[in-house]
Amino acid sequence: MFRKYSAKIFNFTQDLRFKLSFYTGLVAFLSIVVFALYSINNQESSLVNTRIQGALKDSDVVKAAVWNGMMTKDRQVIRDIVDAIGQLEGVDRINIYDQEGILHYSSDPDGKAQIGKLYSSIDGSRLLTNLGENKKVRYDFTKGSNEVTVVNPMVNTPSCSTAECHAHPESQPVLGALELKLKLTGLRSQVRKDAQTVVYFAAFLFLLISSIIGLAVIFFVSRPVDKLRAKAQRIARGDYKTKPLSLGTDSIGQLSSALDEMSRQINQREREVDQRRKMYQELFEQVPCYIAVISPDYKIVRANRSFITAFGEKTYKNCFSAFKERDSKCLNCPVEKTFEDGLNHRVDEIWNLKNSDEKAHVIVTTTPIFDDLGKITEVMEMAVDVTRLMKLQEEIKKKEAQFKALFENVPCYLTVIDRSYRIGFYNKMFSKDFGAKWGESCYKAYKGRTEKCQICPVEKTFEDGESHFSEEIWRRNGEERHIVVRTAPILDDSGSITAVMEMCTNVTELRLLENRLAILGETIAGTSHAIKNILSGLEGGVYVVDSGLRSSDADKIRMGWSIVKKNVSLVSDLVKDILYASKERTPELKLVDPGQVLNDIAELFEGKARKDGISLIKAFEPNLGRGLLDPAGLHTVVSNLISNAMAACSERTLIDHHIILSAELEDEVIIIDVSDNGKGMSDDVKANLFKKFFSTKGAKGTGLGLLVTRKIVEENGGSIICESTLGRGTKFIVRLPFTRTEEALLEKEASAAVM
Repeated sequence: MFRKYSAKIFNFTQDLRFKLSFYTGLVAFLSIVVFALYSINNQESSLVNTRIQGALKDSDVVKAAVWNGMMTKDRQVIRDIVDAIGQLEGVDRINIYDQEGILHYSSDPDGKAQIGKLYSSIDGSRLLTNLGENKKVRYDFTKGSNEVTVVNPMVNTPSCSTAECHAHPESQPVLGALELKLKLTGLRSQVRKDAQTVVYFAAFLFLLISSIIGLAVIFFVSRPVDKLRAKAQRIARGDYKTKPLSLGTDSIGQLSSALDEMSRQINQREREVDQRRKMYQELFEQVPCYIAVISPDYKIVRANRSFITAFGEKTYKNCFSAFKERDSKCLNCPVEKTFEDGLNHRVDEIWNLKNSDEKAHVIVTTTPIFDDLGKITEVMEMAVDVTRLMKLQEEIKKKEAQFKALFENVPCYLTVIDRSYRIGFYNKMFSKDFGAKWGESCYKAYKGRTEKCQICPVEKTFEDGESHFSEEIWRRNGEERHIVVRTAPILDDSGSITAVMEMCTNVTELRLLENRLAILGETIAGTSHAIKNILSGLEGGVYVVDSGLRSSDADKIRMGWSIVKKNVSLVSDLVKDILYASKERTPELKLVDPGQVLNDIAELFEGKARKDGISLIKAFEPNLGRGLLDPAGLHTVVSNLISNAMAACSERTLIDHHIILSAELEDEVIIIDVSDNGKGMSDDVKANLFKKFFSTKGAKGTGLGLLVTRKIVEENGGSIICESTLGRGTKFIVRLPFTRTEEALLEKEASAAVM
């Protein structure tokens, strides 16, 4: 029960209404009491001073009476005056002392018994010190402040010191002192009554003021404050949509307006925070990466939807066991590092998906989560699945390897050329034929030129961004190469041309084949015409033979048979040339002495040459040494060259025609020269000499001799060139491989057997 009432009393005393009314009234009460006490004290001081002033006046009267009695030497007058004044209301007693402090007169019956004694034995003797010297009037409160003692010195005046009756000299300033004791008991009692009245009045005012203030607080403060408190409680519960309160324009009204504004701003901020919270939650759930929040003990506290879909529900499980199937923390743990230094960390890892057979290549980034005190409480681990990217990178690497292999092994010259016409990249075939040409200009690398080609497909591609085609003839190592050039632009991401890829295909063999086919076609046409002429000659010879047989004319028969033999020989030569021109022939290498082969050929043509007036000169050693050679091919080549030389020297002129056949050995090569001083050839004839069916013999030749000659030379791995000046003669130079040891033949035969 006591606790119950104590609690009620405590709650009541803590109420704002009680505090405002009580303390305001208390302040008013204390203020009134203090003011009243101050006023009473002042009043008391004023009354005391009045009494003192009255005592001084009375003491002056007594002093006058004493002076008069002393002047008349009538002490009884002094006693009567002292007794009369001592009987006045408020006067306790009157004492008169001499300069030595000896009591001479007293109005108090008890004091009369003390006459003749020193002041030290009397109450209030402190004021009587040095009576013979102290001229000041002085007073003090005695008997517990219920009495005031006034000491008025009796000064030695000139009129007194010169009187005949006076016993004191003029040098003595004070003759004695008049002591007057005044009662203050009634005064104090009245003051106490006044003080009690003031206290009662102050208490009444306290109750009145407290009540008035309490009522005012109830109506003007408590009710608005209750409304504000109720509204604040609703705001504290999260109800920010409260209606504004109309509480006037005073401080409480201003406080209410501030509370309404605070509620509005909090409501707005709450909506913004709620929107952000929803946005962040949606972002956390929908972001296309694995997100897990991990505690300091490596437990998964939260995870987003992507994480749960990929790894299953792993909340409150260790991160290292949830998606790595480990029994302990990873050695290189980014979560641990973030807890230690509070920084972001990044690692590449392989995680096990919900299906343990599947692996995920992830890039993991950790970020610290701080509390309000700045302490790291959790770490957010974000993992981006790059498995598909890794597979794509592997595919790209494979494609790059395939493209590189294709680029390197494509059977043509591939180069990448920049706008300065410099080679930035090339393939294996280019490197094999042209060597390392990084940074070298294309026209110098390909053609040995010092400036850009006049018709440049690379330049055209840089200008219009289109592919271009051209066919060119390159001369390299003394040989002509037919090249088909194609260009294609290389674009960057913005579509600008950064370089041009030039593809150069060697079509020399194709052009040679086309040339051979063209020659074959022309040869067939020419051969058809030659065969027709030969057939006509055979028909004529047969006719002459038949005519001679019918007439038994031996001369006609011999003449006709001679015509037939001649045309048969022409047919044989024609067939051989056609076979050589149309059929691929594998050289038959034998161990021979090329000098003997050349000597046999010279002997074959010496008779016919003498008959035509031509000197056939042998300028070689008959024994050059044995070595590997195709004797049949060599025989055909040299025979054709000597035959053509004899045809060039067949015209009868004043010049003695000659044919020089020479040969010499140089390392592993035999060099054979066939030169004449015949009619020679023009530049046009030389340009077409080996390219198509062409003959300078008219109907006497098929135009296949030199083609067959070059074909045999090339089949043997050699080369043939022609030097000729019109009207001065012609020179053919043949170079053929030649191995002079028997061991070389054995190696060739062994190699052929293995193949």
